[in-house]
Amino acid sequence: MSGRWIVVIAVLVGTRPVDASPEALPGWAHYDKLCLACHGRAGDGRGPAAPYTRGRPRDFTGGELAWRTTPWGQPGTDADLRQTIARGVPGTSMPPFADTLTAAELDQLVAIVRAFGPPGVAGKPIALRPPPPIDAARGAQLWTTRGCPSCHGDDGRGHAGLAVVPYDLTAEPLHRPTTTSLRATAAMSIATGMTGTPMPGYAGSIPDDDVWALADHVVALGRTAATRPSRDLDPVAIDLDRKAPIANGTWPGRNDPDAAIWGTVVAPQGAPPATLAPAEASLDANQCGRCHAKQFRDWSASIHATAWSKGYLAQTYALTPKARASCNKCHAPLPDQPPAQGVQCAGCHVRAWGRNGPPKVDPTLIARPSYPLTTRPIYERGDFCMACHQLAPRTAVAGRPLLDTYREWLEGPYMRRGIECQSCHMSNREHAWKGIHDQATVTQAIGLTISAHRGKSGVVTAIAEVRNAGAGHDLPSTPTPAMFVVIELRDGLDRPIAGARAEYRIGRDIAWTDTGWVEHADTRIPPGERVVVARAWQKGRVAEAKFARIAIRVSPDDYYLRLYEGRLRGELDDAQRTLYDAALRRARSDVYTVDERSVPIASTMKP
Repeated sequence: MSGRWIVVIAVLVGTRPVDASPEALPGWAHYDKLCLACHGRAGDGRGPAAPYTRGRPRDFTGGELAWRTTPWGQPGTDADLRQTIARGVPGTSMPPFADTLTAAELDQLVAIVRAFGPPGVAGKPIALRPPPPIDAARGAQLWTTRGCPSCHGDDGRGHAGLAVVPYDLTAEPLHRPTTTSLRATAAMSIATGMTGTPMPGYAGSIPDDDVWALADHVVALGRTAATRPSRDLDPVAIDLDRKAPIANGTWPGRNDPDAAIWGTVVAPQGAPPATLAPAEASLDANQCGRCHAKQFRDWSASIHATAWSKGYLAQTYALTPKARASCNKCHAPLPDQPPAQGVQCAGCHVRAWGRNGPPKVDPTLIARPSYPLTTRPIYERGDFCMACHQLAPRTAVAGRPLLDTYREWLEGPYMRRGIECQSCHMSNREHAWKGIHDQATVTQAIGLTISAHRGKSGVVTAIAEVRNAGAGHDLPSTPTPAMFVVIELRDGLDRPIAGARAEYRIGRDIAWTDTGWVEHADTRIPPGERVVVARAWQKGRVAEAKFARIAIRVSPDDYYLRLYEGRLRGELDDAQRTLYDAALRRARSDVYTVDERSVPIASTMKP
């Protein structure tokens, strides 16, 4: 080694295959499932999820890698790219895939990313001298003398006025995929620079010891950085291609044939072609059910089928036609469908009288040459659902859009494992889309642990730990539902103890005011996380308490329940009042208890 220390061992790449088509390479199915939503079908960083990510997705078409082991201006290696895919990029939406993909699959993705860019040969990895003792104080001096504050600021928070704003080193973890240590990670970024930004590489222009000292200062700046940055969005985001606001009810991807489904507001189908049989030439879901009987039965009992509900009609009753059409984008997306059918078959599957659906068509379906079918992978990806289950960033309230389900999944642990929305809500391709209104589905999503004890002073404490054990998004996701943890003490005859009852609301509590939306609280549970609810009592008949009963009550339409009650207290004409009355009865009838348990109160008092 001759006194040189290799920070990262990298394999030199050769040239990429000339004229290689990424979609023709092995591993494209993995790219489509795990990468396309952010990086796009063209690899240009303009996928449908790009407006919602922390950090703009990398554009692969130029062949540039931000995190390399090679000198400034030289292409990175396959090992550099493989490490980024495997380890992810901390502080951004890019997750690690090391536990999802095999070594061979990682190599296949490396080849696909390479195929998006121009042919080229990687540079030779940099080798730094062995690290000297940590010297953050000297690094702080070098930080000033080497001109780092001109971009990063004296305190490392970055200058907002720059074209490319450095991220806040004090608030976010180092974005570079971590190698052997944070110190080595920072040193390599300083040595190589950051391609695509003004950050130059300092290897060879300053002594290696200075590189290490600067790295020590960078690590010191990040000592208070959050391991998980806020999920809040910039409230004003723009479409990455057209520089225009993202339209609600549409799919924001570009350069992609999948945009034929949700890329714009769905157009009228027009007159059906003469080649279609009468049932095929209908947009009525009842006619679809003639050939798709099981799917029709599933759909008929779904929330999608009732999207044109009494509550929806009551709220849109006095809207202008233009405003109502905006709501219909999601509640009845096909302009010439029977509107009372809500989100129905043709709304998702028919465009210009052609059928669209997922690959691997159900073999029980009859092939109909006269009724063209286009198979599209988007039907098996979560971004198919985002047009109606994710609002644009500009609609954010307290940093998050009112509908943020897709982004919650994107940032959670399920996306990186290839578990899509359809995996849970359309398992076995069922068209029931069961969610918060279905008790069995919610039971599968919740983990509950309870305990109760009496302390030396006689205080009785009951504890409920509620885990999001099965939902791929926050639990519950939207502001509409709420879950209530109800805790009460009971005596030896199972009678409630007066004054010993409490409730804790789990959900996003929002309200419309004269100045717009406000958020009162957000107590939802992200995937895999938990909330602990503890309540204590001492006075009254608490000495008689023998058990603690803990229940989880679910109100699927809690926001609307309160809204309907408020509207019915105001001035309404008879038709609108009738609609609100029916909607309120429905919302009240949907409330259920998902779990209820009793636990004896244990004593911590010594005999």
